[in-house]
Amino acid sequence: MGRKKGGATMIDLGKFIREDRKRKRSKKQKYATRTVRTVKEYIGLVAEDSRVAQDAYGRGDEIVCGPGDENVIDIPEGELWMGVKKRYPFFAKDLFGVDRAVEMIATYLKAGKNRASTAKQVLLIVGPPASGKSTLVRMLKKGFEGYDIRPVYMLTGCPKFEDPLHALPRWQREEFEKELGIRIEGDLCPICRDRLKKEFTDKDDDDIVHWEDIPVEPMGFSIQAVRGITSFEPSDEKSADVTALTGRENISITSVHGFDHPHAYEISGKIPKAERGICEGRELTSSDPEVLRVFFSVAEERELEIQGSSFPHLSVDAIVVGHTNMTPFKEFASNKKYEGLHNRFYVVPFPYPVRVKDELAVYQKLVERDSDFVRLKKCHIAPGALELAALFAVLTRLVPSQKKVGLLTKAKIYNGEKLLTELDSADTRPRDIHELFDEGQANSDLAKREGMFGVSSRDVLAALNTEIVKQMSQNPKDACLTPLSVIRALRDVFKEGHRMGYSPEDIEKFMTLLSSGEEGSVTTEHKEWTTTTVSRAFLKAYDDLARDLFSRYVDEVKYYRDTKRKFLREGAPAIRKDPITGKPREPDVKLMRSVEKHLNLSEEQSEVFRGELLEYKNISPDTYPPLRRAINKKLLEDSRSSLALVLATDKPHGTEEQKRVNDLFGVLEQDHGFCPVCARETVEKAREYLSE
Repeated sequence: MGRKKGGATMIDLGKFIREDRKRKRSKKQKYATRTVRTVKEYIGLVAEDSRVAQDAYGRGDEIVCGPGDENVIDIPEGELWMGVKKRYPFFAKDLFGVDRAVEMIATYLKAGKNRASTAKQVLLIVGPPASGKSTLVRMLKKGFEGYDIRPVYMLTGCPKFEDPLHALPRWQREEFEKELGIRIEGDLCPICRDRLKKEFTDKDDDDIVHWEDIPVEPMGFSIQAVRGITSFEPSDEKSADVTALTGRENISITSVHGFDHPHAYEISGKIPKAERGICEGRELTSSDPEVLRVFFSVAEERELEIQGSSFPHLSVDAIVVGHTNMTPFKEFASNKKYEGLHNRFYVVPFPYPVRVKDELAVYQKLVERDSDFVRLKKCHIAPGALELAALFAVLTRLVPSQKKVGLLTKAKIYNGEKLLTELDSADTRPRDIHELFDEGQANSDLAKREGMFGVSSRDVLAALNTEIVKQMSQNPKDACLTPLSVIRALRDVFKEGHRMGYSPEDIEKFMTLLSSGEEGSVTTEHKEWTTTTVSRAFLKAYDDLARDLFSRYVDEVKYYRDTKRKFLREGAPAIRKDPITGKPREPDVKLMRSVEKHLNLSEEQSEVFRGELLEYKNISPDTYPPLRRAINKKLLEDSRSSLALVLATDKPHGTEEQKRVNDLFGVLEQDHGFCPVCARETVEKAREYLSE
């Protein structure tokens, strides 16, 4: 923090300068123990650690997965239904709900590292607008810029930062590969070859070339310096596009020395400058086919031709990552004229999140870090506000199921809030969540799969941002973004036509999802959330009550099963007796059924469930969430009748009722993060809903 002087904040600039110099010194000293100044010394370093000489794909794999895949973690068993087995924390800070796409990209990098055929295709990330495609590529580029797992060296003065091993004589490469345990690909560029001939050839015998003395230097990747990291955007002129990728004629040389001179063409294109690193292709499918062929040659052959020059093909060691929105991709994919190009891409669908928790994480990230929201921090964001916005966004991205599972129910199942066993019809419901998810991804048209359409996070946040400004303008001292104001803001942003790219049918669908009269709408969920939240606050000892009821239920199930035993009774607990009559007391079937109805179990199914429950090891509220949810629902159901009486406005409140109302507001504000504004709104809506 800066110091204040005369009302102004004074920045401790010296601290920033010291930290900057310390970082640069530590980065410089990390590999200072090993002096490498020539190709000869570089070979010695590679002999110690062969991964120093790995290609761009190997380096990309290390960035994403860590050395030896140490940064890869297993997906929890409960989330395997999304078809993903591994999670990559490298992307976890900024990307949510795209584990499937990230795993495909990590697999692509690993394939390139191992020279598999998959990496001979250009990686193309395809998704709807604002799904995070550019963010992922930007993170990869930043990963290269900050790469320090092991040193990277280049031939001093090379315009394309090439690997010092390119200086090795071709006829000895095979032996070097055996000795070093690596594979050597690529040759010297014309400029380095000319330098080798002029500066490192014996003056008395031109057959003796001192390639081992060519100087090398450490290489650091840099976005701003265009060193190992580049970006390409298509323009209208094809020729300009191609030269931007490869390099252009150096007129000052060709006019004097002709076109065969080593410096006749500048090796300055986006692809040569991406050597050892990554080249990003923005809106790649909008490029001219001639431009695409350059990318394909780089991916498949790892070679590049400088257009118009007499240079041999340049070797290329770079990852090419393209990304595009759905509309230009569909136009390209459906154009028969480009059939020969279609199979040159390795397409990775990059969808919006289809789980509310992932969409919510996107909002929370932007609210905490996005400059617009940071400036608006004086506005309180009510509990449930962002959750409702996230639910709306997810509902717009889901495919209606043919198995009689509504969109709202599906969203809750995906989010882990509901189980398939809780659905009404056992005959038509999916057998497991994998089946439900696969159904949503089954369409052959990529644009119609779940997550590949719908409202973007960017549009939702634009609506929220506008509403926050409105609230701060109207209520500067107690501005609050409440759940109801979120619903209103979302309706307004689409109803008033503030966002482009949506059809009238889309807008009608959005209005239906935000309508109070529709089952499975956002407002339906708001009603359930409001009554549940207020009921839980009303039950201040809710967790203790829930755990106590959980234990009572399990005890009753055990007793019930014991009373049904016909053969083996050894070790069974004694029969309970009524303390007054002394007669055996029956199990509390009424209690058990009051819980089991919230699991949507018939009496016949309950018999099976009780037996299977006792086979469950270490059963507790923490180890078996479905039963805990059923217990919660029962408690809430039991509490709502008394809560309705306390909140009723048409009945006089005595001291006890008023105390309960005051306690309710206190719990909402102190324990659940409500402010007076959103607490009042929530309680008033709960009163309305409970009186219906």
